Amino acid sequence: MELTSAHLSKLDEMSTLLSISDDLTIAFVRCNEPVLRHALDNEIRQQVENEVFIYDIRMDINSTSLIQNLRDAVQSDLYNAQKKENKKIAFFVFGLDDAIEKKNPDGGSEALLLLNMMREEFLDINHTIILWINSASLSLILKEAQDFFSWRTTVFEFELEKKELIKMVADFGETDLQFLDKEELEERQDYYTRLLKEFKEKGFEDASKFSDWNYNLGIIKLLMGYADEALKYFEESLRFSEKSGDKTKTSNIFGVFGMAYSHLGQVEKAIEYYEMALVISREIGDKQGEGTHLENLGLAYSHLGQVEKTIEFYEKALVIAEEIGGRRGKGVRFGDLGNTYSSQGKMEKAIENYEKALVVSRDIGDRRGEGAHLGNLGNAYFNLGQIEKAVEYHEKGIVITREIGDRRNEGAHLVNLGLAYRNLGQVKKAIECYEKALDIGKEIMDPRIINFCEKNLKSIKS
Repeated sequence: MELTSAHLSKLDEMSTLLSISDDLTIAFVRCNEPVLRHALDNEIRQQVENEVFIYDIRMDINSTSLIQNLRDAVQSDLYNAQKKENKKIAFFVFGLDDAIEKKNPDGGSEALLLLNMMREEFLDINHTIILWINSASLSLILKEAQDFFSWRTTVFEFELEKKELIKMVADFGETDLQFLDKEELEERQDYYTRLLKEFKEKGFEDASKFSDWNYNLGIIKLLMGYADEALKYFEESLRFSEKSGDKTKTSNIFGVFGMAYSHLGQVEKAIEYYEMALVISREIGDKQGEGTHLENLGLAYSHLGQVEKTIEFYEKALVIAEEIGGRRGKGVRFGDLGNTYSSQGKMEKAIENYEKALVVSRDIGDRRGEGAHLGNLGNAYFNLGQIEKAVEYHEKGIVITREIGDRRNEGAHLVNLGLAYRNLGQVKKAIECYEKALDIGKEIMDPRIINFCEKNLKSIKS
């Protein structure tokens, strides 16, 4: 994959640290995505290859003592050969994410306990030590190995560009509309439009019915990807809902307002509406609505790159899903777990849960959910560096989104396919995907898709 200018700037800082450090220096590299981690590792090695020898330390669940690994390294023939050549040596530590999973009898991490207990012994290692970890590991280190962490020189934090992977559809809650294909949605759209027209022509005004019909028309537009048009229907639905005094309906409307603004790239505004919806759901004891709003808040904060808040809301949504139960609740729970693990950089666990969510969606006939889970699986495999597999999942997802007329997620799949093909060196295919996605982005007024495609097309063609 191509590194951004922000990535390269931080790598320059890392290169400087490796070049100037002459004694024990501890630094962390926090990176969640294996594909990005691999690219960063390759680049930094190229930058310092004439000055610094990189000695790799591999840890795992059966190798939890970093100091013992380092002691073994400094006694090795490879180490001594580099010393004889007067080469500066730095240790790159991989696998701490796996090693910290092993628990001691007290339930804490054995690897982190050893880091804290044997901290002073690291003073015998007169070299730079770079520990490559994900967000989940960093959080655990802050809790269980604060003494060792206090010795760090710095933490280099790397992220995939926020818009590189377009996230899939939010949770629409309990509505049969999301199970319909494109033709069926168009039939429902004609039906509700006709009802509104007939009632208005006859001078009838039923606030509850008008609220419902406008709400459904807005959902149909949102499912098709036209968020700007959906907002107009939601505004009408809210106006009639306030007349009828139906708080459940008002909460649902605030929730879909949030989804529409999120699709338009106005994430902060989306969060405001999700929070208003959440307050009402809790007030009236609507657990289903509460879970939906919590899940969508998690997705919104993931768009902003706020990992801790993302996890916080997904975990709360999980509790609700477990309380409610049922097949759909089970699928939601697996999807939320996948999103949580993805936010922490635990891609294998994310994949495991997305696959379970996919099975549930297929079992209950939720084509929209099936397409979304295929997209999330594609993104997870991309992050693992398994680009061909990512392509496979996004291509399957595109078939479904076209069948059900979901323009937004069709555009999202095309964006992510373009990114995958570009990483595979298949530039013509990447351009084709970006151009198709750009047309969709302009049609449905999705700024995330538009900005990403325009930027990447300009980069490829320049």
